[in-house]
Amino acid sequence: MVNAYDEILDFVTSGPSLQAIVDFRHSQTTLERVAYLMQRQIIEVITESEREELREFQKADYFIEQLKIRARRRLGLPT
Repeated sequence: MVNAYDEILDFVTSGPSLQAIVDFRHSQTTLERVAYLMQRQIIEVITESEREELREFQKADYFIEQLKIRARRRLGLPT
């Protein structure tokens, strides 16, 4: 299973264009996994390793959002 962090690393190291960065979306598999982890957190049955995985996703998602903001600026698009 590729986690969100690996998914972003693979994307960034593929040499994407600025527009590809703006258009980046997490895979359906990643989104489903995050939804699962969030649900487990809500009902308070999340394990420590799952909690760490969710934190890792949140950090990775923040990073990609910052990339998108900068890419949009370089393209002259509204942020």
